[in-house]
Amino acid sequence: MARVIAVANLKGGIGKTTTVVNVGAGLALKGARVLLVDTDAQGNLAMALGIHPRRTLYDVLVDGAPAERCIVEARPGLDLLPADATLLGAQPIIARRPDWSRVLAQALQPVASAYDFVLIDSAGSLTPLNVNALVCAHDVIAPTTVEHFSVKSLELLTLQIGRIKGAAGQVRMIIPTMYDPRVRQSGELLAQLRTRYGDRVTPPVRVNVRLSEAPALGKTIYEYDPRSRGAIDYAMLVEHISRSFGFTARPQPARPPSVAPQHPAPPAAPPVPTRSDAPETCPHCGQTLHHTHLAGYRISYCVQCRYKKQELIRGR
Repeated sequence: MARVIAVANLKGGIGKTTTVVNVGAGLALKGARVLLVDTDAQGNLAMALGIHPRRTLYDVLVDGAPAERCIVEARPGLDLLPADATLLGAQPIIARRPDWSRVLAQALQPVASAYDFVLIDSAGSLTPLNVNALVCAHDVIAPTTVEHFSVKSLELLTLQIGRIKGAAGQVRMIIPTMYDPRVRQSGELLAQLRTRYGDRVTPPVRVNVRLSEAPALGKTIYEYDPRSRGAIDYAMLVEHISRSFGFTARPQPARPPSVAPQHPAPPAAPPVPTRSDAPETCPHCGQTLHHTHLAGYRISYCVQCRYKKQELIRGR
């Protein structure tokens, strides 16, 4: 059964969709079977992946269409249940149902077993569909820009999760986004986040214009600019999430026959060569470096001092 993860924060413009797209694509590159679900009527997930859907989540929730008939393949290993503006009309209809808070969970139940991860993108307010996403999810991941209003919204999100899921409900991970290490306030707020939330705070995703350019072209950051800071930071985040949820990389899976591809598959990268040399150490602090592979690059990083380097594998 898939690990269902709601990516949520009660504030817009903080990188939720960017995180869903690039974490989902990164997990798929590691061999996971991933489903992205868009519960925002803006339909940004489809645009960010270059998808023009014919059927959407509205058809599933309102018209009763089976979810598998509305899911499209966005990339190898990465599927999408898209949304568009019609979803605005779905929310008042859903709210009148006696089981309104479990409509999404019921819709996804028949397809969840086909995936390792289901990532749900949510809007920046507590709509009926956002409540559905929180009820449906096993875990909540909260992106937050490193600025006061966004950090404050984490407290409201925590309160809402407690009301919906009870005492056991909490934010599993907090992802600092649009982090600018040159700005003193960013460093201070990041330190405050780590003091308050401890190891739930992941390594930050630095501010990077390439992350905002990629969706306009319907590309993930690994396709658009795999050498950018954004690609490196999301690759490290994918590695962090993989370890946290106990997922081990494996070869790309075959697609279920019920899911129709709508996006041409990118050329497959050659296998990563094995290395027999001794473990690499950080040139700054001497700690053993960790490694991950994404989009044709081998990324080495130090969890102690945040040192990073990357090597191109493709074409060696």
